[in-house]
Amino acid sequence: MEFDIREHLVKVQESQDFEALQSAFCMIKDTTSAEASGPRIPPELYVMCAENALQMEHMQMCFECLNMYFEGDPPHDQFFCRALMCQGQLMSLFVSPAKSVKDIKEAASDFLRAIEIAKSDPSTHFLVFNTSVLYFQGVRPLLQPGLCHHLVPSLKQVVKSLEEVDDQDHSWRAELMIQLIKCILDSGELEDAAHYAKVTEKFIKSHTPYLYPGFYTLQVQEKLLQDDKLRKINSQCTSLKVIYEIQQFKTGWKERNEKMLTEEDSVKLREIFSLLVDSAKVSAGICRVTFLLELALLSLQVKDQEVAADCWEQLKLAEEVNIDQRIMMECVNCEINLLKKRAKMNNYSKASVEARLKEIEKLDQWLEAAVKEGRPKAVQALCASQWHLCLPLLQHNLRKCIKMPLVKLALVLEYTQSMSLEMRCEVHSELAAIEEEEGDLKATLSHLEKALLLDSGTYRERLSSALHLLQLRRTPYQTPACPLDKAAKIMQQVRDIPPHQSTDRRPLLVSVGLLLAPFDFQTALDADHHTKFFAGSLGPDPLAMLASKAQHHSTCVEKLNDYLDRQSEDTDNTVRVKLWVTLAKTARKLEVWDVCRAACRFCLLYDGGAGKSAETNSELMKLLPKSKTSIKGSSSQPCSGTLKSVELLHLLAEICFISAEATVQQLLEEGVHLNSPAVLPQGEKVQVAEDDQRWILYRDWIQSLSSYATRCFLRGGEIGVEIGERCLVENAAIYLWNYNTHMLAAEEYKLLLPTFQNLVDMLLRMKDISNLTMCVMVCNAVTRGLMIQPVCDSVRSSAKGRHSGSKHGTPEAAGLKDVKKALELCEYALHLSSGDTTGETVPIAVRKLVLTSWVQIKQLLHQQIGVKLDIFKDKSDNKEVAAMSRVLVGLEMLNCNRHPKLMDFSVPSLSTLAGMASECSWLDAVVELQVWCQLAAFCHSAEDHSLVLLCTEKALQLEKAAEDSLTTAPCVLYEETAVNKMLSSAACLRGLSLVCTSSGNVDRYREALKVILSGVSFAEKTGSQELCVTAAGHFWNACLPLTQSPRDKWWLKEHLEKILNILLHIRKSASVSHLRCTLAHNLRTEETPKKCAATTMIPSEDVEDTKELCLRANIIRLLVSIYMDKEDFARSLKLLDNTISEMTPSKHRLILFKTRILLKVRLRECIEIDMEMLHEEGEECCSAMWHQAALCGITLKQQLTCYQNAIRRLTSKEFEWQKVNLLLEFGGWLYSHNFPKSDAQLPVQWAIDILLHLEPNKALIHYLFPYIDESVLKHIKTEQSKSLIGVHGQFTQNLSSLKEVRTLDQLTQAHTLLAIMEDRTSPEHQQSLLQAYTFVLQIWQVSLATASEILSEMMKNEPIPSPTDASKKGKKDRDKDKDKECDQNVSTEDEEMPTVDESVPSTLKEWAHYVCPEYMRQIFKATDSPHCINKCSFLNQNLSLFYLRRLERELCSLSLDHLTLPILHLAEIISLDLLERRSLSDLYRLRIVNTCVELGFGSHSPYQDTVQSLSKIQVNEQMKCRKEVSLSEERPTR
Repeated sequence: MEFDIREHLVKVQESQDFEALQSAFCMIKDTTSAEASGPRIPPELYVMCAENALQMEHMQMCFECLNMYFEGDPPHDQFFCRALMCQGQLMSLFVSPAKSVKDIKEAASDFLRAIEIAKSDPSTHFLVFNTSVLYFQGVRPLLQPGLCHHLVPSLKQVVKSLEEVDDQDHSWRAELMIQLIKCILDSGELEDAAHYAKVTEKFIKSHTPYLYPGFYTLQVQEKLLQDDKLRKINSQCTSLKVIYEIQQFKTGWKERNEKMLTEEDSVKLREIFSLLVDSAKVSAGICRVTFLLELALLSLQVKDQEVAADCWEQLKLAEEVNIDQRIMMECVNCEINLLKKRAKMNNYSKASVEARLKEIEKLDQWLEAAVKEGRPKAVQALCASQWHLCLPLLQHNLRKCIKMPLVKLALVLEYTQSMSLEMRCEVHSELAAIEEEEGDLKATLSHLEKALLLDSGTYRERLSSALHLLQLRRTPYQTPACPLDKAAKIMQQVRDIPPHQSTDRRPLLVSVGLLLAPFDFQTALDADHHTKFFAGSLGPDPLAMLASKAQHHSTCVEKLNDYLDRQSEDTDNTVRVKLWVTLAKTARKLEVWDVCRAACRFCLLYDGGAGKSAETNSELMKLLPKSKTSIKGSSSQPCSGTLKSVELLHLLAEICFISAEATVQQLLEEGVHLNSPAVLPQGEKVQVAEDDQRWILYRDWIQSLSSYATRCFLRGGEIGVEIGERCLVENAAIYLWNYNTHMLAAEEYKLLLPTFQNLVDMLLRMKDISNLTMCVMVCNAVTRGLMIQPVCDSVRSSAKGRHSGSKHGTPEAAGLKDVKKALELCEYALHLSSGDTTGETVPIAVRKLVLTSWVQIKQLLHQQIGVKLDIFKDKSDNKEVAAMSRVLVGLEMLNCNRHPKLMDFSVPSLSTLAGMASECSWLDAVVELQVWCQLAAFCHSAEDHSLVLLCTEKALQLEKAAEDSLTTAPCVLYEETAVNKMLSSAACLRGLSLVCTSSGNVDRYREALKVILSGVSFAEKTGSQELCVTAAGHFWNACLPLTQSPRDKWWLKEHLEKILNILLHIRKSASVSHLRCTLAHNLRTEETPKKCAATTMIPSEDVEDTKELCLRANIIRLLVSIYMDKEDFARSLKLLDNTISEMTPSKHRLILFKTRILLKVRLRECIEIDMEMLHEEGEECCSAMWHQAALCGITLKQQLTCYQNAIRRLTSKEFEWQKVNLLLEFGGWLYSHNFPKSDAQLPVQWAIDILLHLEPNKALIHYLFPYIDESVLKHIKTEQSKSLIGVHGQFTQNLSSLKEVRTLDQLTQAHTLLAIMEDRTSPEHQQSLLQAYTFVLQIWQVSLATASEILSEMMKNEPIPSPTDASKKGKKDRDKDKDKECDQNVSTEDEEMPTVDESVPSTLKEWAHYVCPEYMRQIFKATDSPHCINKCSFLNQNLSLFYLRRLERELCSLSLDHLTLPILHLAEIISLDLLERRSLSDLYRLRIVNTCVELGFGSHSPYQDTVQSLSKIQVNEQMKCRKEVSLSEERPTR
């Protein structure tokens, strides 16, 4: 039997055969049970079987073998020692890291007994070493700070035993001695440790000197020697000096307990690195690599990226590197890469998460390789780095991505029996959370149990609670007896419901709240449901409902204040609070806001530190007074249920944020944003008086809700400061920033100043700020609040008084102090954003905001910056940021110089700024785009078109980069709308500059228009109607020169159609956004300050943009013109129909409506219905439209009908002038189209009668007494007008009574027309001509008399006005050179004429010699008297000239040439002084000379000497004529 057992055991040792082991164990067991009747087996077989079983991890078999062995009372020999060693190992395997010290000591006692037995016999001395190794492995759970002091007695015994047997493995003995020193130090026996250190030092120096650097490290760390002795030792060896410096740095960093790297720290690390690199005494190879690795890891720990990177570069040059060090180098490289991307990692963008996952995957592969190679040190380093990488991804929506790396990490740590127990506990805890989310309860339970075994007590409460909840989930059909357990179980059921199910979760959430607070929770819920309790005590109107809501909410919340007082004082509220937190978070996630608010209020009742929160006592808190709805913690005395643990404080901070969010949601339900004033709900048409108590109650309640939400956000940040959690402080800042964006957009910085000042204080109290961007933005908001009006007014007046010496009053000290404080804070933000301190820079877009504030403060304080644009005296280390900052400062200085009332900066030239901007390496494409756009705008204002083209070219090249930047930038301050707005501005400016530099080149001009058109396309992407109209307006103004040519008009067609479609599209979207803006404006509307005033909360009506309508109407008219040139009348009509149906009534719609009428006339369609629609516009508009239709008519019938309707529509006396013009034109039309002469004469005779009946009495009365009673006018007309309509051939009225030049002109036209209609042989022809001639003379007589009176009056009162003054009443755009010439002429005449002569030439000789005086001409130009020649009297000068010319020709045909001189002189004055056509005036002067020569008075004509000059045509008129000829020749070619 013994032989068989031995044979099986040998087989087990050779091949690890479990069946052989099982057979041997069965034989041993059978033999032992049959000992009484058979032979006994040797005791050593028990030990050998137990050792094999232990090696093959069959613990039960090992345990039974050892029991059988020790029951036989074996001798204390080698096998007894081996049995004790095996038993110690067995017990160590059952000892978990969380077991008590007593259990581990019992496991170690077997090893100590084995050592004592082994050292007694020299043949078993080797077992002392083996047992010491097993002992060290067994007590590893205690080899950690705080526990290893328990090993001092046993470890001393082990070390002493090794010494007694004189074990030759000196390195092992040295390591144990070093470990013993650490254990003694942990016990606090410093003297004993120092004494034992001396012994160890001597041993190491004599036997294992290569271990001395590690021992020296311990001496420096624990100060086992005096500092001078340590320095003396390291002076002999550079390696020791490096160790000393590194350990001293670590000690100082640990004692200072700071997380911010100082400049002094960077210098020390740089010195250590230089010592490693430069000194030749440092041993090369592995030792140097070890030091570089340690320094690199230390630099990464303190976040000194530069030193770590330099160490990495040196490590890459190392030749002798082992596998462990190679793996450590990979860890260092990974950490450096992440440190470089730290700013991007903090925002959890897709790119940053993917980059981190890539690094995790890389380390995962190295970890597998290290495990396979059996490199424990490398494995531990990789595990630590892997866990460090995974920490930022332990978010609810990200941790599933790292599940497999965490699983591998946990397995490796367990396999290597790592002593990083806390890390192992945290890994299993996170894996439990991941498995729970995936629904694997079994795996979750396993991980929680492992975490509990590894926990040292830090997470025991949380893990136990999670385990308890998990156990409740595993028994779904059992109802717990405890209400808290019931609530927890229901809460878990709610969380287990899949998100896609439409199950109503609110009843379950309410039931949880009722279990936690049976009566009070219902009260809290009722606070948000006032309608079922509203009894109408305050009235039935909507305002009473609002007041009742506010009163009911305040009453319900106030009832909760004594909730904790009613609870038992000896109750542990931890579990209850955590359930409240879970309920609040779940309700927030499910957006069950009333339950969320109620749960949050119960949570915050346990916050005893809320009373210490900083109360803002300035304008914001004055506007937002405290409400009765404030949390219980707002009292100065903490409640009995106050919770103090860090974990619970963290939870309370989260609840503060959730409560504030839920309150903001409640405000949104009331129609207001955070910190906005109260408004009536949408659609309520109720007038509110300021002193209405119901409105005051509701308004104060809304303000109290905003105040409560703000205090909750601030309280969450304060808790973060108390427990040192920077993420809470940063989250508070982010929440307050995001929820106040509407206030920031409205520049309500002063209102937000107290809140943001608190944020800045909290951020500055945190030593390590990870979100520098948010910190800088908050600092800038505070800066804007400090420099806002009226503070700036006082500072500005002070600065002006100080610099200009003016007698301004002394400014308020507070105002000046605030601005100086703003400057200090602004400079701090700039210093923080430069990256000089932290090595991390904020986005340049954020820095631009701070630079803008800084420049504006400098302007307020009248502090020049200088042309060199030096921001600070000390130069920044970051040259790229400094270069960009100088450009941004220069642009802001240019912008500030636009303010006329403020100091002007001395700025560099635009070309210099453009050169500086080109040299910069811009980190943000959007900011670069903005820079080039601003530069382009300034250059365009300066008319430097070459620079405009340069800047806009740079800007337009950034289109793609700017769009990409919006999606990849870590902090997006610009939206896509802003980018397109800048691109639109750049394109328009470029196009306008190209227009200015086209120099008449049509192709370049068209290219310029295409560029402007691209600006319109960019504007369309912004969705801004204003921007689209502006860009389209640029295109319209630029394309006007091309509208004269049909060819160019046709080229414009496609572009105009595109612009029109853009305007139509943007208008449709703007109509919706306008309604939203109107409602948003109502949300911002405050009550009127007057007591009796009332505010009507009714959305304002949609008012169309006049500019857009005008532009669209002009484009449509041009398109219609283009279509009509192509005779595409159907398309024109369709365009007009669509536009008119879409437009609301306006003058622009009326223009298009008239265009459509004319187009229908061209198409011979009926326009009667359209004309009826014009009836509301008045009879003048209808008549004018009929007149235009007559001019556009195709057939005689059309024209005749239109003329008749045009005349018939004018029935009022105020439009008789228009009626006369129409009658004369109608008569001429009838005559020209061969209608009977009598029919043609009737309208003319009717017009003459109308004119004569108006004069003199009614016209004169209307002129002198415009407000006289109408009945008097009728009576006067009846008495004065005796003749019948149509009296022909008689002129019965007194000519001297006709003094209105306009009437005389129309009478001249009428009689001339009558003369044309008569035969030249008839007496009526000559009589009509003479009557027309008489009216011309009367015009001269009346005009000269009136002008003389005006001149006499002016000479009495004041000097004759210059033409510049006169032009204010006449035409304003008169040529300046002509004005000067006229001024000189008037002065000359005034000097030569002592008296005023108003007589009209009476003889032919006088008319031949006559020249209208220059002063008379100036009066004709300046006056608007109806009794004088001027533009008001001759409204249609061309028509008047036509009839004067016909009158002259008809007189000449009768050989009455001597009567034509007055006519020619009148025509010459109209041409020169009214029409301002010099060439036409010269033509009439030539005719005057010709007539005088024919009459024999050639020498008397004053124009005789200037005949040669009169024959020349003015250059500008030649150009105009040639242009018209060219266009007329081009039109038929189309």
